[in-house]
Amino acid sequence: MAYLVDAVRFLFPAAPIGRHASPEVPLYTRNESPVKRFKSLQKEDDEHGRVKISLKTVIASYAPDWIFTLLLWGLLAILNRSGGHKREFSLNEITIQHSFAVHERVPPYLLAFISVGIPLLVLVPISLFVSRNGWDVHNSVLGLVMSYTMTGVVTQVVKMSVGRPRPDLIARCLPAPGSVDHPVFGLSTVDICTNTNLLILNDGFKSFPSGHSSLSFAGLGFLSFYLAGKMHLGDVRGHRTRAWFALSPLLGGTMVAISRTEDNRHHWQDVLVGSILGLSIAWVSYRTYYPRLSHKQCHLPLAPRCDPDPETEDDLDNVEEGRRRQDGVRLLETDDERRESEEEVAWRR
Repeated sequence: MAYLVDAVRFLFPAAPIGRHASPEVPLYTRNESPVKRFKSLQKEDDEHGRVKISLKTVIASYAPDWIFTLLLWGLLAILNRSGGHKREFSLNEITIQHSFAVHERVPPYLLAFISVGIPLLVLVPISLFVSRNGWDVHNSVLGLVMSYTMTGVVTQVVKMSVGRPRPDLIARCLPAPGSVDHPVFGLSTVDICTNTNLLILNDGFKSFPSGHSSLSFAGLGFLSFYLAGKMHLGDVRGHRTRAWFALSPLLGGTMVAISRTEDNRHHWQDVLVGSILGLSIAWVSYRTYYPRLSHKQCHLPLAPRCDPDPETEDDLDNVEEGRRRQDGVRLLETDDERRESEEEVAWRR
């Protein structure tokens, strides 16, 4: 059991576990405020300790976020089955003459499990049993769902607007035997298709960007940012092993993206842009509920919006590190007693 505790302490240096852990665990932190307040306000903040926030005020302040995500989820379900712009194409274009794969390597239900299920199986246990922070559970789940739904809606809107043919469009289109492109302009329209399954036909013009790539990176990318914050990868001390653990979810997103080219569902440009799009929205969603990765308290979620005095200087970077304030915020080691990086230990050996 001691080895397991040591391993968790190595991966999550700020986790309140072990015999030397403090029983008073901070629930959240604040972004550093650029406004310098008077010392009297700082002293008053110290004397009052942790801000007392009721469950009612928290629900009221975050209800719009949950309602927004539910609306996005419903809109995503509608857009997935809707048609859009259908770009003209040529029957002689080799890049869209690939075969149609009936069975995908990553079907929609597996994509949902990879993008949402796997992150939840990691986020929730870490929040409950490692961080031991109910507020962290709320922010991590909300951030993940927000990242997934926002990415899905943005991806579908762009798909419907661009109307780029998929690599297997000709197999979906099923043009009549002997069909040729327009004799003057050299292109054909969707009117040449004979496939009566409109769902398959309309989906053939939704190649750019890749939805599988964007959604997988939206979920697994959020998980990587979450792990990076919990492992304090942004403290510029060098963490080789922790970095491998934190960035490993991105490999899963990469494999999902590659599978889309193997199934002839997307061109490489679709996969690349979709991956960047999903990872970018994941970062925006993460920063909405967590501080930057270089923050001294990056392992904690941001303070609730109903914090009665959010502009009060939290002094997280100015107070002497390593000392606990009366509000229970635990800081990292001082520069004099800093942790040695893995590289320093390896070179010393």
